[in-house]
Parts: sequence; C-alpha cells; structure tokens
Amino acid sequence: MSLRQLFYRTCLIALLIPSSLVNAEIIIHGTRAVYPSDAREITLQLSNNGESPSLVQVWIDEGDPQSTPDQSKAPFVITPPITRVEAQKGQFIRITGLPTVDALSKTEETLFWLNVLDIPPKPSAKDKSASPDNFLQLAVRSRIKFFYRPSDIKQDVTLAPEKIQWNSKGSTLLAKNPTPFHITITAITQEELGKRTNILPEGLMLKPFAEESILLKNPSLKNMTFTTINDYGGRVNHTIK
Repeated sequence: MSLRQLFYRTCLIALLIPSSLVNAEIIIHGTRAVYPSDAREITLQLSNNGESPSLVQVWIDEGDPQSTPDQSKAPFVITPPITRVEAQKGQFIRITGLPTVDALSKTEETLFWLNVLDIPPKPSAKDKSASPDNFLQLAVRSRIKFFYRPSDIKQDVTLAPEKIQWNSKGSTLLAKNPTPFHITITAITQEELGKRTNILPEGLMLKPFAEESILLKNPSLKNMTFTTINDYGGRVNHTIK
C-alpha cells in the first residue's frame, strides 16, 4: 500500500472514530504556531510518548480540514514532511516560508492550519495471537492554528483582547476586533440567577477587523468576563468593559 493510500485510509478512519476513542502518541509542543514575516524559519517540536515508533506526516493547509498534503497551496515548506519518530524520542520540524509569502497581507495576520498525522506501526508478527491477520489501524491527526504575522505590525499582540469593542443590542452581544490579530475566545461568562454561566461554550475566533455576535442570557453586561488564548497557549481572563 502506498503512503498516499495509507493517508486516505487512515484519515477516513480517524474522522469516523470519535476522538475520545483514539489516543495520540505524537504530541505537539504548543497549541498554535506563529511565523513572523521577518523570520528565516521557525521550528516545531514533536514528541512520541508511546512505546512504539510512529510515522509522522506534517503539512499546512489554508483552512479546509478535508484537504490533503498534495492539495495544499500554503506558501511554506516543511522539513522533513514525513519522518519516523522513535518511541520516547522527539523530532524537530523546520518550517520555511517560500518567496510567495510576500503576496500575503502586510497589514494583518493570515491564518493557516498545521496538520500532524500520526500513523502507528503495524502490530508485530512475532505473536500471532496479539497480531491477528485482520486488524484496524488508526491514524490520529492533530490540527493547530498557524499564524503568519507581518513584521510591519507594530501593535502589541498581548494587548489585542483589551481592545475588543463590546456592544449589546437587545439579546445580542456584539464583539468587534479593531486589531490586525486573530483573537481566540474560549469562554464568555455572564451572571444568570446569581450564577455565572458560560454563554460561549463552543468558543470563537475573532478575525482581524471583524465583528461577531453572541446570544446573551439576559441584557445586563454587568460583571461579564471573557477568556482568550495567548501565543503560548495560556488562558488569560479579561473583564468586558
């Protein structure tokens, strides 16, 4: 079976099996990656926490979760794109921008997605009882945000959440992002009957210079808070002003 055939088969299986039933052995160090436009390259660290080696394929897509490595038109090259990571070992991946990155916006971030496909090895043939002829091989794909950040942006990304403009209109809360950064909001809490309720359990990402609407539990914005994710994957709490 070719690597491409294995990719399609294992991706299909991974999509059909609930994530709670699949345990990934390959761990990405970080929940997001940022590529500054003035950087020659960035590195990403992977670790294999399992007891067996894994074959890993890495690629960047432009937002379509169904896209495959050969369909990607993202202006980056990854070295190595396919690698074997030994058990309890790590591997560094280099990501380099192609000349075509110059065509990306210089006034706001561009969002891509970085994919890491973990393909486990075939069971050993030493013990036939432990390695039946018919077995189900599961590949697990992790997908994290990959931001291309222009160096021309002089604003401080850590201050972006505090600049969100909040307004209410009836039962709707409007959140406007006046910054050139993507702002990931994981929760918005509001008081309801004396208890704090998360009115945004699914989270949202505010795109640069964009606006999103959120349904309120009640029209009062008193003591409302929201939580964002910073460049390092940490959660930061803020007060809605």
